[in-house]
Amino acid sequence: MNPQNNFNWQQAIGELKAKLERSPLIQKNPDTYQAVETFYNQLLDKFQRLPKPGQVAAFAVGAIIVLTIFNSIVKLISALMTLAVLGVLIYIAFDTHRPS
Repeated sequence: MNPQNNFNWQQAIGELKAKLERSPLIQKNPDTYQAVETFYNQLLDKFQRLPKPGQVAAFAVGAIIVLTIFNSIVKLISALMTLAVLGVLIYIAFDTHRPS
Protein backbone atom coordinates (compact mmCIF):
# COMPACT_ATOMS: atom_id res chain seq x y z
CA MET A 1 0.00 0.00 0.00
CA ASN A 2 1.27 3.45 -0.87
CA PRO A 3 2.20 5.51 2.27
CA GLN A 4 0.56 8.61 0.77
CA ASN A 5 -2.81 6.79 0.67
CA ASN A 6 -2.53 5.77 4.33
CA PHE A 7 -4.94 8.36 5.83
CA ASN A 8 -5.87 8.18 9.51
CA TRP A 9 -9.68 8.37 9.44
CA GLN A 10 -10.04 8.06 13.22
CA GLN A 11 -7.84 11.10 13.79
CA ALA A 12 -9.73 13.10 11.15
CA ILE A 13 -13.09 12.21 12.72
CA GLY A 14 -11.77 13.15 16.15
CA GLU A 15 -10.62 16.54 14.85
CA LEU A 16 -14.01 17.17 13.24
CA LYS A 17 -15.82 16.29 16.47
CA ALA A 18 -13.56 18.66 18.39
CA LYS A 19 -14.30 21.46 15.91
CA LEU A 20 -18.04 20.84 16.17
CA GLU A 21 -17.94 20.95 19.97
CA ARG A 22 -16.11 24.29 19.87
CA SER A 23 -18.46 25.73 17.24
CA PRO A 24 -20.62 28.60 18.61
CA LEU A 25 -23.51 27.58 16.34
CA ILE A 26 -23.96 24.23 18.04
CA GLN A 27 -23.59 25.21 21.68
CA LYS A 28 -26.24 23.71 23.90
CA ASN A 29 -27.59 25.52 26.92
CA PRO A 30 -28.34 22.90 29.58
CA ASP A 31 -30.08 25.51 31.77
CA THR A 32 -32.79 26.00 29.13
CA TYR A 33 -33.43 22.28 28.78
CA GLN A 34 -33.52 21.86 32.53
CA ALA A 35 -35.98 24.76 32.90
CA VAL A 36 -38.29 23.28 30.26
CA GLU A 37 -38.06 19.85 31.87
CA THR A 38 -38.82 21.31 35.31
CA PHE A 39 -41.83 23.22 33.96
CA TYR A 40 -43.12 20.10 32.21
CA ASN A 41 -42.71 17.99 35.34
CA GLN A 42 -44.52 20.58 37.47
CA LEU A 43 -47.35 20.79 34.95
CA LEU A 44 -47.64 17.01 34.76
CA ASP A 45 -47.64 16.74 38.56
CA LYS A 46 -50.44 19.31 38.88
CA PHE A 47 -52.44 17.55 36.16
CA GLN A 48 -52.09 14.16 37.85
CA ARG A 49 -53.24 15.59 41.20
CA LEU A 50 -56.51 16.81 39.66
CA PRO A 51 -59.63 14.68 40.12
CA LYS A 52 -60.82 12.76 37.04
CA PRO A 53 -63.43 15.37 36.01
CA GLY A 54 -60.77 18.06 36.36
CA GLN A 55 -58.36 16.09 34.18
CA VAL A 56 -61.03 15.70 31.52
CA ALA A 57 -61.84 19.41 31.66
CA ALA A 58 -58.15 20.40 31.53
CA PHE A 59 -57.58 18.07 28.59
CA ALA A 60 -60.64 19.48 26.78
CA VAL A 61 -59.52 23.07 27.32
CA GLY A 62 -55.98 22.20 26.19
CA ALA A 63 -57.32 20.47 23.09
CA ILE A 64 -59.48 23.49 22.24
CA ILE A 65 -56.49 25.82 22.61
CA VAL A 66 -54.26 23.61 20.44
CA LEU A 67 -56.93 23.27 17.75
CA THR A 68 -57.56 27.03 17.77
CA ILE A 69 -53.84 27.74 17.31
CA PHE A 70 -53.65 25.12 14.54
CA ASN A 71 -56.69 26.66 12.83
CA SER A 72 -55.11 30.11 12.99
CA ILE A 73 -51.88 28.82 11.46
CA VAL A 74 -53.78 27.12 8.64
CA LYS A 75 -55.73 30.33 7.95
CA LEU A 76 -52.50 32.35 7.94
CA ILE A 77 -50.87 29.98 5.45
CA SER A 78 -54.01 30.06 3.31
CA ALA A 79 -54.05 33.87 3.32
CA LEU A 80 -50.36 34.00 2.36
CA MET A 81 -50.93 31.58 -0.50
CA THR A 82 -53.91 33.64 -1.70
CA LEU A 83 -51.81 36.81 -1.61
CA ALA A 84 -49.04 35.07 -3.56
CA VAL A 85 -51.45 33.91 -6.29
CA LEU A 86 -53.08 37.36 -6.41
CA GLY A 87 -49.64 38.97 -6.70
CA VAL A 88 -48.72 36.71 -9.62
CA LEU A 89 -52.02 37.42 -11.37
CA ILE A 90 -51.59 41.19 -10.91
CA TYR A 91 -48.03 40.98 -12.21
CA ILE A 92 -49.17 39.03 -15.28
CA ALA A 93 -52.04 41.46 -15.90
CA PHE A 94 -49.81 44.54 -15.73
CA ASP A 95 -47.00 42.91 -17.70
CA THR A 96 -49.27 41.94 -20.61
CA HIS A 97 -50.82 45.45 -20.84
CA ARG A 98 -47.54 47.34 -20.63
CA PRO A 99 -46.55 49.08 -23.84
CA SER A 100 -43.44 47.67 -25.42
